Amino acid sequence: MASHKLSYRNQLAVLDVEKIVLSPPQMQMIAREFNFSETVFLRRNDPGEFAVNIYTPVTEIEFAGHPVIGTGHVIFQRLLPSLREYQVSSEIRLFTNAGPVTLHHNAEEATVSAQVPHNIHIHSRPTTKEQVLKTQPFLHEHSSSLEEGYPAVSIVKRVTYTLVDLTRDPEVFTCLSAGPSQVTELDDGWSPSFTGVMYYLTSTPYIEEGFVMQRLRVRMIAIDLEDPACGSGCSSLCAYLALQQGGPRAQFKFLIEQGKEIGRDSYIHVGVTLNQSGDGVETISLTGQAATVMEGTLLLPE
Repeated sequence: MASHKLSYRNQLAVLDVEKIVLSPPQMQMIAREFNFSETVFLRRNDPGEFAVNIYTPVTEIEFAGHPVIGTGHVIFQRLLPSLREYQVSSEIRLFTNAGPVTLHHNAEEATVSAQVPHNIHIHSRPTTKEQVLKTQPFLHEHSSSLEEGYPAVSIVKRVTYTLVDLTRDPEVFTCLSAGPSQVTELDDGWSPSFTGVMYYLTSTPYIEEGFVMQRLRVRMIAIDLEDPACGSGCSSLCAYLALQQGGPRAQFKFLIEQGKEIGRDSYIHVGVTLNQSGDGVETISLTGQAATVMEGTLLLPE
């Protein structure tokens, strides 16, 4: 999710496989070769529908926000205008393993927005300080300022983030580095799962046109990588922060900066609406930009 200018921020490979059937091992091999945070395999379903498989270099995941937004840009800008069997529209449905996602294209602002599928679950056992320290050994120097535990939140099954608030220690935030995924004890029925840590800095919320607005800086680290733009992680974090503030039918907008520390500045907008009682998430929307930097043909070994 980068600016509309040509840039190299959070790289994403989108493979338009049309109706070619690739096996999971083939897709995993390709994703490993690209070695981006995610690789998307875009399929054409009948009638006139698109579906995706999303892979990291090590596994397939049910949902990820940045790949969905990037794929939306490919569909709206590159594919739809040339596909006769598909109606050119500013809104489509994209099928992911986590469920269908409605995508909306705003040509004027060069953005794609997604209604994020979610089943927000805050696990009963937090990720412990020791489990976080194992992924960031240098934090031992600052262990006295860390909490004993941090919330673990699944946005859907098989996608889980530990949320580490470093607002009181911004100098620690700048010194993080790529590391392994944390070990988190998940509640029954929620394993296995991709796990990552969302480190974040908050600012003071303010009200604008009926929305609770808040700016965040975040870093997401997992599988020995730092992700410059993590839509599912940002969605999980924003849902959690909205629930902490609460309010019946409360509406939140989060303006998020990610990737600056590794020279890949990305900007993500997340909207959250709570339910009537204010204790559950009704909707999550994710908005971002993208830029095509190269395209070509991938030849597979026979």
